Amino acid sequence: MADYTLIYDETKQTCDIDIASINSNQKVDVETGQDLITAIQISLLSDRAAEADWTYSLDKRGWWGDADNDRPLGSKLWTLAYLPAANTQTYLGRAEGYAIEALSWLIDDGICKDVDCDASYADSDLMLNITLTKADNSTLQYAYLWSQ
Repeated sequence: MADYTLIYDETKQTCDIDIASINSNQKVDVETGQDLITAIQISLLSDRAAEADWTYSLDKRGWWGDADNDRPLGSKLWTLAYLPAANTQTYLGRAEGYAIEALSWLIDDGICKDVDCDASYADSDLMLNITLTKADNSTLQYAYLWSQ
């Protein structure tokens, strides 16, 4: 049975489960097919808990399962909504750092040897261009767009 596949709808900025992937008899793993894309989407679009000193909102978000987890799930990209974007380079630098932090498990687990992110603006939206370098030096590129 295949892993779940998430389909990202850029216009709605939502993910939904691809029902066809559930009914598949194909054996897959995170290094092949849509599973890597799904893992990236979960890593970027799930809300990692804010740091203990976070004061911009009462809700620090996060997942309860991370309480005993050495490697928290998700990203802190959600915190950008609370931070001023006046200093564009600082804002984009944080976005890049949060994305790389969220995807660092790909390196830790030996799926990739490098994860890179380039953040920019597309009109007023945040664009993340992510490049993954696998052990064989092949690269995979993904782009995600968020409305601010």
